[in-house]
Parts: sequence; C-alpha cells; structure tokens
Amino acid sequence: MCMTKNELINDVAAGLVMTLSADHLELVKATFLVKMQGYDIHEVNTLPSTEVKNNDFILKRFTVDMLAKGLKESSIKTYMNNIRPFFDYTKLNYAEVTPQHIIDYLAIKKVAPNVHNKKNSQSYIVTICRTMFVFWGWAYRKHHIEQDIMRDVDRVRSKQKKKERITPEEIEACRECTQEESEKALLELMLSTGLRVGEIAALKIEDIDFNTKKVHINEGKSDSAERDVYLTIRARNAIMKYVKNRTSGYVFRPKRKILNDEIPIGKGTIEAWAKKIGERAGVHCKTTVHVYRKTFASEKYRQTKDVKLVSILLGHASTAITEKYYLIDDMKDIEYQALYAI
Repeated sequence: MCMTKNELINDVAAGLVMTLSADHLELVKATFLVKMQGYDIHEVNTLPSTEVKNNDFILKRFTVDMLAKGLKESSIKTYMNNIRPFFDYTKLNYAEVTPQHIIDYLAIKKVAPNVHNKKNSQSYIVTICRTMFVFWGWAYRKHHIEQDIMRDVDRVRSKQKKKERITPEEIEACRECTQEESEKALLELMLSTGLRVGEIAALKIEDIDFNTKKVHINEGKSDSAERDVYLTIRARNAIMKYVKNRTSGYVFRPKRKILNDEIPIGKGTIEAWAKKIGERAGVHCKTTVHVYRKTFASEKYRQTKDVKLVSILLGHASTAITEKYYLIDDMKDIEYQALYAI
C-alpha cells in the first residue's frame, strides 16, 4: 500500500493516541516531518484507500483527526462515549453499518431504559444523533466508508425552549446578595465576559491586564475559543479586591486551604457558587454559569445588534451556533418590536 508522508505520520500518531497527550502527539508528528525530509517517498495523488480495518483503528483515526482539527480532548472523549456504545451494541464492523442500523439504535435509545432504569432524555438522544452525524460524516469525507450513510437518517430535533435569562432587576439582587469577595469577583466576571465554567476555572491572574481590562482566554472547547474579552470597571475592581497582592496563579482558589495553590478550582465548585448567588437573590431560574453566559450574550446583542461580535466574544466557531442557542429569542423580540413599533 502506497502512502504519502502525511498519511504515514498520521498512521503512527493513530497508534499512539491512547498513550500520548495532544501536545506530545503534535511533537511526534513535527519530529517525523523533520526527520523524513531526507527521504524520497512517492506522493500518491489518488484517493485514500477504503481498505476495511477494525473499529479500534477507525476510532483512533477519528481521534487523531479531531485533535488535528483543534478539538479539546474532553470534547473528543464525549464523542467516544457516544460512538463506542453503538459498536458495542450492534457488534458490527464500521464498514457494515447502514442507515437503518443507526435509525434502529436511536429508536432503541429513545424507548429503552438507561442504567438507572429511567427513560433517556430527548436532549441525550439529540446529542447521540449529532455525534453520529459528525462521526459518519467524517468517515465518508475521509473515504473510510463508501456511502454517506447519514444522508438517509433524519436528525432528531429537540424542542426549542425559551432561553433562560436573568433580568436586570435580578442581576442587581444578585449583587446585593453576594457575601464574599470570591462571589463578587465571580459574579462580575460572568456578567462582563460570559465565560464558560471551564474557562473560569482555568483563568490565571497572568491572563488579565488590569490596566487595559483585557482578559486573554486560551482554555476553551477548541482552538477557535482562544480570544480576548474585556472586563467592566466593576468586574476589574471586584477581581483585584479578591486576588489582593497575588500576581500569579489561578484567579479562583478553593476556600479550603490546600498544599498546592497551583491546583485549579473544580468546575463543580464554580457552579455551586453561581447557584447559591441566584438562590439568595430569588432568581426565577437555576443560575448555572451557562445561564449567566446567555444573559451576557443577550445583553451584548441588545446593545450592539452585532451577532458576529457576540459570537467572537463567546468563542464560538460560527455565528450559527450563537444565533440558534443564544440569541434566537432576542432576535425575534427585536424583530417584533420593529414590526409593531408605532
């Protein structure tokens, strides 16, 4: 079988994906590229072979390609947790899978009880379906399978609920109900930047320029999530008061002292702080970090009417995601207001 340099390097990387981190894999690939410069390898211009291999190979190949695309390991792990059970259940080789197998699997997941003897939620079924479209679409584009099997599979749709937002009055109530400097800093950071919970937990003091109020985010769901956001004066002052004379390390630290201050705070802890603030303030909904994030997006869009700007600030790969999952209600409200304005 003839292979190009890149195909050979990617095959080697696929064999190491379960033992090396994403950074180490990139280093291995870069090293191979340098070392192979002196070798004459025939470049093949034909399409890749559709030679059938086992499921472990195709899953490793998918993992490597997603890493190269810039997805975080946590996101790829989520994909794997949805794809592997499909192969375990059907006992099929990937090359044998048909559209009907996927349709039947989605139907079974919808009606059969889960390990907790409860019915799977609609959002879970939607996630499985979305994963199938990503995985099998990739397999077809990369010529690992000959048929675009997802072409004959209907997408599972979830009911579009009205997006939860915290009202301006509730925001002021939240501010009045914060009890500690850590809570004040967290609340103002969420309201002024719309960061994800993982980005908040990973945020370091070195990432913040308190003079310009600029915050550099480099710990997102993918490489496209790296961006700069800006603090309000209120947020800057709250964070400075919380970190005091610290000049490095994670911004948020567990309240209980630990031996190593360089261990990041847990995402669950951040969520617990955010929830408590909302409960004290009597907010009408559960105040997850994601609800604060949507509140930020809504307010920023109503101020600017600029979907692209909001998408960049949120670290989304496309404006379509921003519109569908964050701004659809705001955009409709503004359209209605313009339509019926007197």
